[in-house]
Amino acid sequence: MDRNTIIGLVLIVGIVLTFAIINSSGEEDTPRKPLKTQVDSLPPVQDTPPVDLNGGNQSLSLQKGNLPDSVFNKLTEAQQDSVIHHQDSVLKESRRIQEFGYFSEMAEGEDKVIRVVTDKLEFDLHTKGGVVRPMILREYKTYDSLPLPLLTDSENNYMALDLSHNYGTDSKFPVQGLLSKDLYLKTDYDGDEIKLSGSQSKTIRFRGAVDNAHYFEFVYTLYGDSYDYGFKVNMVGMEDLLPKGKAKFDWAAAVPKTEKSMQLMRDKTAVYYRQSEEVDNLTERSTEPEKEELSDQAVDWVAFKSQFFSQTFMVDEGSQGLANVVVTQNTPAPTVFDDPNSGEVVRNMGMSLTLPIVGSGSLPSYNFTVVNAPLEFDLLDDYDRDLTRQIALGWGPLKYINIYMVIPIFNFLEGSIASYGIIILILALLIKLLLYPLTFRTYISSAKMRIINKTPEIKALEEKYKDDSTKLQQEKMKIYRSMGANMFGGCLPMLLQYPFLISLFFLFPNLIELRQQGFLWADDLSTYDSILELGFNIPFYGDHVSLFTLLMTVSIFIYTIINQQMQGSTVNNPVMKYFPYIMPLIFLGFLNNYSSGLSWYYLVSNIISITQAQVSKAFINEEALLEKMRSTAKEKKKKGGSQSRLEKWAEKQQQKQKEIQKSRSGRQGGGGNGRGGGRGKRR
Repeated sequence: MDRNTIIGLVLIVGIVLTFAIINSSGEEDTPRKPLKTQVDSLPPVQDTPPVDLNGGNQSLSLQKGNLPDSVFNKLTEAQQDSVIHHQDSVLKESRRIQEFGYFSEMAEGEDKVIRVVTDKLEFDLHTKGGVVRPMILREYKTYDSLPLPLLTDSENNYMALDLSHNYGTDSKFPVQGLLSKDLYLKTDYDGDEIKLSGSQSKTIRFRGAVDNAHYFEFVYTLYGDSYDYGFKVNMVGMEDLLPKGKAKFDWAAAVPKTEKSMQLMRDKTAVYYRQSEEVDNLTERSTEPEKEELSDQAVDWVAFKSQFFSQTFMVDEGSQGLANVVVTQNTPAPTVFDDPNSGEVVRNMGMSLTLPIVGSGSLPSYNFTVVNAPLEFDLLDDYDRDLTRQIALGWGPLKYINIYMVIPIFNFLEGSIASYGIIILILALLIKLLLYPLTFRTYISSAKMRIINKTPEIKALEEKYKDDSTKLQQEKMKIYRSMGANMFGGCLPMLLQYPFLISLFFLFPNLIELRQQGFLWADDLSTYDSILELGFNIPFYGDHVSLFTLLMTVSIFIYTIINQQMQGSTVNNPVMKYFPYIMPLIFLGFLNNYSSGLSWYYLVSNIISITQAQVSKAFINEEALLEKMRSTAKEKKKKGGSQSRLEKWAEKQQQKQKEIQKSRSGRQGGGGNGRGGGRGKRR
């Protein structure tokens, strides 16, 4: 090794050591500026070209001296890389502060995931944002037997503080759209998994700190045997960093598809909320974006509700209600253009509220409870906060039939009967037996009308007034009244049955007890039972054949025919004559995509009605009933009697009809004279 080489190596080592000492000394001796000073002193972000070591910046140029060409070139490249790296670091920090402001130190980090497993729930807690996702309900499966996600791992699912701010009106670096979900937080839990069971509980914190005097925290309190967890927001010194003395809190979720029918899910999915002890919701069946500002009064809770499950964000009892709440929902476009049921997201939902900052040192803690639960009536009723209003039980008094009759019967029977198809059959039988006294009155009323319409008196009237329908009806009603028959006598008992049919129409598609419960050929009584896929869509009907709905329609046709025979009356109006036969077709189209459990109930109910009608008809002695009605007519004739309201109404209608006909005859006569006179003049 010659002398020049040795000298070169010594110089290289000396230069490198000197450069390292200078840089290290500079970092230790220079005090860290406050965050605001750092931001104000940074230059605007711009693309800066690399330093020209050969001529553009002489202060950074090297003197070759006696250095070999290879050593000089390596040293030059090393110095150039160092300068460029330093320049890129400054540029990167400038950009990070522009985007994250006071919270720039939390912009980078590692997303540590903590798995939480309880008796009811399984979900991940992330140090990035302190968010929960995904979450599954351990006791339930999707329609295709996969773990049921209440939340997916999508970044569209989060709870976050809005940390947008600025450094004054003349600031170069305003920060907008910054959410805590984008920051890396610190947690007080060192492990990777938390398992809880029974009465066990665990509290875990996630803190985002600017410094020891300025930070926010998300505190989760987890329970072993519960569908809910506690959620607390703590903020210390944040009034110095956030504008207008308030913090905005956002909650967003994309409701995943968990059931077979996307359309049925969408029809039952919406944002619900309780305000001033009244529960309301955004439109379930609408596909248009919706937004509702609830700033007039405090809100007790907000729920993202799907067909059978919901997430409810509510204040703890005794706490101040949610303020300045805004709720939104929108339906994503289908992934397949011509298939509205395609896609995996049912609806996107959102909520925002404000947490006012009071005092000069800290923001009070806000305590919430997040309920992640199936829509089971008894489960939600235990919270005593009207959470059961998320279950569609029917409007007005109809819901009380479900609350105090149908649901208790289900709860009682499911303890001893495994098949919900059999439970529905027993329910239909019990309701029909309960209503049979009223139904029997309908059969008696129909029998009276049928018998009277066969009498010689009615036949004579029909022949006498065959050209005067109003007079015919008037005379018929006199006979009906005299013989103790009422043409509307069977209507009231029939109407009393409809509340049960309508209340169950609301309940069955929302009854989680029916979900994934098979019966006969149906795999799931909460949705349609398809025995044949058509491969094409029929408007108003669908792309499949539901056998329960088809059988139910046939039973309605049969019952309609029997009912018409029992009434024994002919209707001249074509619309009224064929309307009973049109209704089953409407039900066929409407219920083909509905709950097969509901179609099964209607089928059983119709079969029982047909059986009751035939049995009742067999026990009704028409000759004895006619003799009794004739005796009643004789007694009334002896005592005399006034006209019924219906008879008076018929007479008035007859008088009006005569006046109209008379008026028309007068106009036609006058018009004829005028036309005759006109023709005479033309001749």
